[in-house]
Amino acid sequence: MCLVSWLPLWLPLWLPLWLPLWASAQEIPRTSPPQLVAWELGPTGSRASLRGLSAASDEVIWTCGSSGTVLRSVDSGSSWIECGPAPFAELEFRSIHAWDAQAACIASAGSPAVILRTDNGGTSWREVYRHSSSDAFFDGLKFWDRNRGIVFGDPVDGVFCILESNDGGEHWQALKPSDSPAALDGEAAFAASNSAMTVSEGGKVWIGTGGHAADTARVLFRERWSDEWSTTVCPLLSAPTTGVFSIAHSLENSAENRCVVAVGGDYRDTQPSPTTAAFSTNGGQTWQLSPQPPGSFCSAVVFATVPNLSMLSFVATGPAGSYRSDDGQRWQRFSTTGFHALATSSTQLYAAGSDGRFARLAR
Repeated sequence: MCLVSWLPLWLPLWLPLWLPLWASAQEIPRTSPPQLVAWELGPTGSRASLRGLSAASDEVIWTCGSSGTVLRSVDSGSSWIECGPAPFAELEFRSIHAWDAQAACIASAGSPAVILRTDNGGTSWREVYRHSSSDAFFDGLKFWDRNRGIVFGDPVDGVFCILESNDGGEHWQALKPSDSPAALDGEAAFAASNSAMTVSEGGKVWIGTGGHAADTARVLFRERWSDEWSTTVCPLLSAPTTGVFSIAHSLENSAENRCVVAVGGDYRDTQPSPTTAAFSTNGGQTWQLSPQPPGSFCSAVVFATVPNLSMLSFVATGPAGSYRSDDGQRWQRFSTTGFHALATSSTQLYAAGSDGRFARLAR
């Protein structure tokens, strides 16, 4: 018998059986999306709270944190060497920049406010700057290239502390108070991940603040090397334990169309974080709250290639989990594992956190 001729006879009998299976199969992509990315944890041999992280390449990674801890890896984090400066073992080092396996700079968070440099993989460190004020507290350290760098810290005598170097961190010059951004009463910044400041080509700088009694935080920014500093309101709530903890920008060529993202919240575990992310679509001049923000406090954000997706995304993390967003507006949690700090290399994304934890975003 021709199939076409008898198909109508048996179809009504079998339709109730196979139709639910067919419908269920069609729903699988919508109801059970695949796990796109995951953290791949690796031991460091340290129990320190790691707050600074710098990837000089896919293989060379440096991290720093509590009790004078500095760690170095030359095999993508598979093994680590303790190389902290012994004379400064009582300090917190939360800011770091590494150029390669031998050269790196670190800055302390606390008093004394010092900057150290090594050229032999951490075997020895040289003090290259010490702030004279006991109120000085360094929050971030970044370099544009091999020579030009910037350090910023909490206000001293009413203005934010800004230092710049033109020789790879060998020497640092403080901006004059008249050339530095003035602070609001009680305003400061957070040294949670060495990422409350981000930089881009041509001398561009964005710095997120918090800690003051106003309703919202601020972003301090400079367009070019010789420009004056500008300030703008960022709608993240601001208080002694809340504000902007991290800031990152996309890689658009046009600064005016560049997306800039700020994350934060309240770092206390017992307190909710009603505002955790904000975004700017005009290079940081104006800001809006993200309509679908991360569900918990975030201390770090980067713009990076997401493994398995072959695309660029913002990735944010905090102690309670990790999130990703294509546009800085709508965030999705991809892991319940969280960290303090993030760093990118040309093809990798790394994270560091409490109890000496380190991870790589698995491909």
